[in-house]
Amino acid sequence: MDAYMVVLRIVHIVAGAFWVGSAIVVFRFLQPAARELGPAASPLMMNLSQKRRLPDITLGAAGLTVLAGLLMFWRVSGGLDLDWIGSAPGIAITLGALAAIAAVSLGASVVRPSMLAAGAIGREVAASGGPPSPEHAARIQALQERVRSAGNVIVPLLVFAVAAMAAARYL
Repeated sequence: MDAYMVVLRIVHIVAGAFWVGSAIVVFRFLQPAARELGPAASPLMMNLSQKRRLPDITLGAAGLTVLAGLLMFWRVSGGLDLDWIGSAPGIAITLGALAAIAAVSLGASVVRPSMLAAGAIGREVAASGGPPSPEHAARIQALQERVRSAGNVIVPLLVFAVAAMAAARYL
């Protein structure tokens, strides 16, 4: 038994399941519902992002997934042996890994900062005690659109990554 690989695989799969599941739920269900509800959804979305720290936790799970995946990749590729990487399973795992790395990069550079900025504006509006100004509303809407656009790329990347890695050993 290779305890190192067993632990890495468990971390990779559990953290990855959380990451992919969170992305699908947030981008395909929560955000569209929040968009339809408008300002009424603000307390829930602020709670998820500020109090529950969903963007941070999801990004942490993504980081664990990628780190464990890279460590496993190193081991199974024999230290980046090009013959293995060029094999059908190697190509599938490499493409899946690149898709996952692109997804976590978008999450870290676009989604998380945009959600935090929207939360900061929401807190500012709440502290003022009134409705959001047109400027605040426009800024929040622009940030939400950035997150939605990123999500439209992230979800397919993650689905591809999961499919590629699930199928790799059978190619």
